[in-house]
Amino acid sequence: MGSRERGWVRGMAIVLMLAFLLQGVPAVAQVYGLDEEVPKVTGIEKMLTKLGRGLSNIMLGWAEIPVTWDKKLKAGRPLGYLLGVAPILGTARALMRTSVGVFEVVSFPFSDRDINYEAVLEPEYIF
Repeated sequence: MGSRERGWVRGMAIVLMLAFLLQGVPAVAQVYGLDEEVPKVTGIEKMLTKLGRGLSNIMLGWAEIPVTWDKKLKAGRPLGYLLGVAPILGTARALMRTSVGVFEVVSFPFSDRDINYEAVLEPEYIF
């Protein structure tokens, strides 16, 4: 083995050793006791939550179609209902969820920080 290969092997051994040793470093989390007050959610956090919810609804609005079909299937609906009514309900819900997502993305910076950050649809996220 040449000196170049030995240096490479030695470097890899050091990297692997450090990776192995750093696994034992404990994660530190902030803990709140019962007597301590949890910090309030800020307006920016509410704003970003509304933006994220809107983006999620835009990207996953189409998923209402199979989710609605699955819910109706588990509810024991007949095959005619599953093939005729469930896709129409799912499509309507998909359009509604996608449009609400567009509304939330457009309106997130202009909302009143005290009242206008609640979800328009329930559940907030499809999954």
